[in-house]
Amino acid sequence: MNLQHRIELMARLGDYVDKNTEEYQSIKENANRENPWFIPEFIDLASKNIAHEFLKKDKLEQWVKNYAIPREQPQPKNVGIVMAGNIPLVGFHDLMCVFISGHKTTIKPS
Repeated sequence: MNLQHRIELMARLGDYVDKNTEEYQSIKENANRENPWFIPEFIDLASKNIAHEFLKKDKLEQWVKNYAIPREQPQPKNVGIVMAGNIPLVGFHDLMCVFISGHKTTIKPS
């Protein structure tokens, strides 16, 4: 998957979050049931900020211009990310950085 495709996928994710569909509402409710720290209002605040500040195509394209990210990642590495379990979406930026750079992730919630 090339860099432009990864950017487009992140922008589509932002559009999905912005739409706040019934499916996405159900996902947020389930997150709260699984982890009471994930209060629906905090999930909404975090997801809206991520969608508006990180996941807009123009912002993503401007952001990647600051780095020497190859169009294709010839030898993707597996990057481990430990995400805090008490703040909704706190590790999203780390995940996004690894994904945009073309590497793979292994995620462990704390």
